[in-house]
Amino acid sequence: DHFVSAEDHWLVPDNYQEHPGPALARRTSPTNIGIALLANLAACDFGYISIGSLLKRSARSFATLATLERHQGHFYNWYDTATLAPLAPRYVSTVDSGNLAAHLLTLRVGLLALPDQPIFGPRVFDGLVATLAICSEAGNAAATAPLAHLRTLLQAASADRSQTLLASLQHLDWLTDAASALRAALATDATTTAAQWAAALERQCQDQRDELKHLAPWLVLPAAPDGIVASADLDGTITLSELALHSTRSLPAIDAPGHPQWSADQRTWYTLRRELIAVAAERATERMATIADLAAQATGFANMRYAFLYDHTRHLLAIGYNVDAFRRDASFYDLLASEARLCNFVAIAQGQLPQESWFALGRLLTTAGGEPVLLSWSGSMFEYLMPLLVMPSYHGTLLEQTCRAAVTRQIAYGNQRSLPWGVSESGYHIVDASRSYQYHAFGVPGLGLKRGLAEDLVVAPYASALALMVAPEAACGNLQRLAMIGMEGQYGFFEAIDYTPSRLPRGQSSAIVRSFMAHHQGMNLLALTSLLLDRPMQRRFESDPLFQATLLLLQERTVQTSIFHTRVDGHAQSSDPAMTANPPARTLIDAETATPQVQLLSNGRYQVMISNAGGGYSRWQQLALTRWREDSTRDHWGTFIYLRDTDNGKVWSVTHQPTLQPADSYEALFTEGRAE
Repeated sequence: DHFVSAEDHWLVPDNYQEHPGPALARRTSPTNIGIALLANLAACDFGYISIGSLLKRSARSFATLATLERHQGHFYNWYDTATLAPLAPRYVSTVDSGNLAAHLLTLRVGLLALPDQPIFGPRVFDGLVATLAICSEAGNAAATAPLAHLRTLLQAASADRSQTLLASLQHLDWLTDAASALRAALATDATTTAAQWAAALERQCQDQRDELKHLAPWLVLPAAPDGIVASADLDGTITLSELALHSTRSLPAIDAPGHPQWSADQRTWYTLRRELIAVAAERATERMATIADLAAQATGFANMRYAFLYDHTRHLLAIGYNVDAFRRDASFYDLLASEARLCNFVAIAQGQLPQESWFALGRLLTTAGGEPVLLSWSGSMFEYLMPLLVMPSYHGTLLEQTCRAAVTRQIAYGNQRSLPWGVSESGYHIVDASRSYQYHAFGVPGLGLKRGLAEDLVVAPYASALALMVAPEAACGNLQRLAMIGMEGQYGFFEAIDYTPSRLPRGQSSAIVRSFMAHHQGMNLLALTSLLLDRPMQRRFESDPLFQATLLLLQERTVQTSIFHTRVDGHAQSSDPAMTANPPARTLIDAETATPQVQLLSNGRYQVMISNAGGGYSRWQQLALTRWREDSTRDHWGTFIYLRDTDNGKVWSVTHQPTLQPADSYEALFTEGRAE
């Protein structure tokens, strides 16, 4: 709600970071787009937004998608959300395309089911209860009375078993007024969390009330005059398709025929009711046409050609394709325990790939907690669990057992380190020249083939959210633990917490990555939807006739075979945390120390020494490459980089030496393998 706007053409920006400075990454990817579309559907499932809002959001995003440049049906890996231009180089990512196609087709099923759903249901009040609970947590003394009044009204609305449309509208009118009063009570500081959630609650009430009035406009009529008994078939549970059947031709049957002795008021009320019902039928028909059009667009956007990505000899999909260079990547997705299996499955179901491509995916097994588990490349939660956001999982199958064992191994690894668990690809505590957090695929030793997995330890809350679909109790407890150590921010859980010693300031045992990735936040919502609403996305996915003929691929049973023991650097080291030595790290914030603090770096032939002020030397074996003198009072020998302002001619060095220019802040970071 906060970041998706007309300014970004109704596409979700990739991420927002609070630190080192507020920054919105105004770019997006196919994965971001697909998850954002499903997040809207999930919000509707929870009752946070109305069906009308879902359709409006989907239509706006689809209108933008229709204008984007594509390659053989594929959306490029990155677009500028302000200009909609693809970012260079123009690149097609196989896994991103598969994610978007799967999410579009899942959305299509959800859209096509809307005409047969009631136009109003209990989920509306359930959604308001959830939002009110957050308001209560964030509220202050000024909100005490309005919150108590809202709770009373919501309890009454939820307990009202009559479930008539008229009663529901009355409840929504009262709730909207009460939510407006709450917002007004907190209006003195609209920037507070409490005020923002109060405004969100008011918008939610207004949205649901306006939706009901739009589809059932006859409800705004005053009570029927004496002598007229309005039929009850339009005041109970009614679907969009049923409402559309109340055309002008069927209206005479709605109410009892008029009587000659009716008064003018009676005839006026009766005529107006018939007209409003006709309006409702027309609106329902228009909405059903909108739904059908959006579903058709989703089908069209999901129609991508994979021949240029597919190697017919290996029966594998390449990582991607550089359109600017006319070059397919030389590497391929060759493991079943990979996020790319979703792309393989969808392409097979669409008839774009042969089934051989599924069985060509590697099924290398190892053990985790005594259970066989498929190996992935990086041992991340993302590789194992991300496809489960839409794909069904069947008990006793190879994939289901693998996902359970992978979560078990992640939990054990966290316990081994006496830290929260949940390692996956995420941002980490290093920023680039533009002060943006860097991103990397982290994993757990023993699950991944990639070397060096034990060298980093970055815990991402979204990994635990994904685990809600596999081990809900353990995942819920871990999320609570993360919340207790300060991992919750204004827009949800922060991206990650970095425990890697070489990246931490002196005296700190961890550093929070204070950013919010759009697709990770969306995954959190979809995982919660799966757990709390009984797998609605998965049920939509498997109900699609396109996928039903291919679901047998997901029911592959575990086979008895020899176990592969991974030859991965750091695997054995990680078995005992006490045996893993933390590399020393020094952070110096003062260039003018009493004596120079130095860092020595060498590969055995080439040696570099650098001080905290920037002085130092370079040597190749016994040959001095730069002049240096041991002078603790000056320390101005070495190799330096200078910057010059072309406007005023001012010159300074990037280190304190040799220009000695004062700076607002200065920091030298010495770690085991580098100096910064």
